[in-house]
Amino acid sequence: MNRFFIVRHGQTKWNTQLKTQGQQDSSLDEIGMIQTQKLAKRLSAFNIDHIYSSDLGRTIQTSDIISAQLQKEYSLDSSLREIDFGEWEGLTIEDIKKSYEAEYRMWRKEPDKARIPGAESLQAVADRIAAGINKINEAHKSSNILLVSHGVVIKVLLLTLLNSSLSNIYKIKQDNTALNVVEFREYGPVILRVNDTTHLEVGSFEK
Repeated sequence: MNRFFIVRHGQTKWNTQLKTQGQQDSSLDEIGMIQTQKLAKRLSAFNIDHIYSSDLGRTIQTSDIISAQLQKEYSLDSSLREIDFGEWEGLTIEDIKKSYEAEYRMWRKEPDKARIPGAESLQAVADRIAAGINKINEAHKSSNILLVSHGVVIKVLLLTLLNSSLSNIYKIKQDNTALNVVEFREYGPVILRVNDTTHLEVGSFEK
């Protein structure tokens, strides 16, 4: 049985500016660095055996801090990348509403059916992350595995593990440095924790 600790990267400059990041990049800001340091201390309470990170800059920054705290190297895995938002990347929500009114309306009402110009569909993301985590799961036995990824990808993964419709993506929250825990048991995956940010509270590093 493998146990996965799945985390979102720390806060970035674009997060605070409400810009759509996707596979573009914005570095962690000062708050994001502090969040990640607190997450790293929290993770030191667990015996992490392997670390895999998305190969985008903000997750690499996050993984660098965690890796230094845990004194364990990490591997880059493109399956953990954020959704490709196509023409929306770098735009604020207000920009998108003005220039892509119909597409944005669909994205908010029926995200699983939305077709953003030049972007991945949620189903494509689901297929990518499912294949990636299955490959990692098969490569290890009885291990604690840390995955450093992104908001949309993590929400899609959790819905996929629950066999839930991707239309429910807005029903799951993923804050910066949120911790999610999933065990892959003989009869399938079991979600133990979702969007846990207690490490951001002073003195809260317990399991």
